[in-house]
Amino acid sequence: MAQIPLFVLLLAAVGVFALSVFALRGLLDIRDALRLAELTRLASPVHWQATRAWLGLAAGVPVLIATSRLGTAAWLAGLAVAALGYWVAPQFLAAARQRVEREVLGDLALHLDLIALAMESGSSLPAALAICAERAPDGALRRAWARVILEIHAGAEPLDALRALEQRVNVKALSSLVGALRLAERFGINPAQVFRERALQSAAHCFAQAERLARAAPLKLWAALVLCIAPCTLMVLAFPVAHMLAMAAG
Repeated sequence: MAQIPLFVLLLAAVGVFALSVFALRGLLDIRDALRLAELTRLASPVHWQATRAWLGLAAGVPVLIATSRLGTAAWLAGLAVAALGYWVAPQFLAAARQRVEREVLGDLALHLDLIALAMESGSSLPAALAICAERAPDGALRRAWARVILEIHAGAEPLDALRALEQRVNVKALSSLVGALRLAERFGINPAQVFRERALQSAAHCFAQAERLARAAPLKLWAALVLCIAPCTLMVLAFPVAHMLAMAAG
C-alpha cells in the first residue's frame, strides 16, 4: 500500500473514535433491550446506523491489514467485507430479537401459572407479580416483571403497568392477556382465572410448537444424510473398491 499522509491517518483515527462512541451507545442500548425483553426498542435502536457502520468497519479492518501487501486489492477486499458486515447487521439483530421472543414465550406459561397460583392463594395482583419476579427462573421475562413491580411501587395502576409491559415487549400473548384482564375487571371476573386460562393456552402453544419442530426434524436429518453422510460413505468405500478392481484386473 502506498504511504498514507499523517494528517489523513489522524483524521481517520478521530472519525473512528467518534464512530466508536456512538456505536458503543447503540450496542449498550441493544444489550439492555434484549436483557429486559423490550423488543419494541429493537425496531429502531439508538444510533443504529452508526452501530452498523462500526460493525462493518470492525469486519473490514482485519481484512485490510491481512491483505495490506496487495495494494489496491487490499482496499477493495476491506471495503467489500465492510459492506457485507454493514448489510448483515440487521439479520443478526433480527435473530437476537427472535431468540429473546422465543425465550419469553417459552417462560410465559410457567410465569402465568405462578401468578395464578399466588392469586388463588389469596395474594393481590401486585403481590402475585412480585412473587413471580422473585421466584421465577432468571430470564428476560423475569426482569420485565421486576420493572412492572417498580412501576407499581412508583404509583402506577397494575393494569397500566401491564399495558406498558405489553407495549415494550410487543408479544401477542401478552397483548391478549392485558385485554382479557381489562375485560375481567369490567365484568367482575376473578383475575386468577384469566391468568390460569392464559397459562394453559401458552403451554398448549409451546407444546404445539415442539410438535412442529419434532415433525420437521426427520426432514432435516434426511437432508443431512443425503448431502453429507452418503457422499462421505461413498468416498470412504471408493478406495477399497478401486483397489479390489485393480487387483482383479491385474
